[in-house]
Amino acid sequence: MTPTLTTLLNGYSLTTDQGNPAFCSVHLVESEAGRVLFDCGHAGRRRMLLEAMSARGLEPADIDTVVLSHGHWDHLQNADFFRQARVLLHEDELRNLDEPPARDLGTPRWAKAVLDGLDIHPTGEGDQLIPGVQVLELPGHTPGSIGLAVTTDAGITVLTGDAVPTAAVLRARRASGRPYDAAKADASVDRVARLADLVCPGHDAPFRISASGNLEYVVSPEPLVFRGQSRAVFNSSPTPPPQSFEETP
Repeated sequence: MTPTLTTLLNGYSLTTDQGNPAFCSVHLVESEAGRVLFDCGHAGRRRMLLEAMSARGLEPADIDTVVLSHGHWDHLQNADFFRQARVLLHEDELRNLDEPPARDLGTPRWAKAVLDGLDIHPTGEGDQLIPGVQVLELPGHTPGSIGLAVTTDAGITVLTGDAVPTAAVLRARRASGRPYDAAKADASVDRVARLADLVCPGHDAPFRISASGNLEYVVSPEPLVFRGQSRAVFNSSPTPPPQSFEETP
């Protein structure tokens, strides 16, 4: 009953002088015991999420559990698709959603309303969602950031959310941006580095950690192309269309 892991939406890391499009990774974990969706992206990717699921013969009602790595707008807005699923967040994240501090610009005061009417449950360290899939507490980016440790044929794969948003963060062993708690965020990066054989970051392509400590992308990242502009190509790190890791060479 070893779970399989599929990237439904690729993660991208890019910014502009007009803000951050914030395309997070969305991953699907499947086994005979159920289907777990890790993060669900924001409203700008709603059509793409449904299309990626449809390509696998799935619709939102087929998802048993949705895990939200944290409460930032770019990771939770599409949760309303999954009204028949359990939706899991860390209890510290639920408290932060109740009353986000003014400095937490990633958690608007309306974010909690996105979850209204859903089957919300707190989760934490060591909770087993299905055999081979456990919750990891990775605080620092936000108070209750979490990831998943997935035992696959490729070893231990860690879905990190924004605890490790990019390969560059793990390479530097230091959290990026403006974490809620810098010391905890750095410790979470280090935890992922020590635990994972394969890392699925929040805004980058999946990569392996070799025995020598080198980072190797599962597939070669390609540039992100903006439509409607003649040559608007930005360096970022997407992966190709949905592909199960067990199918990659």
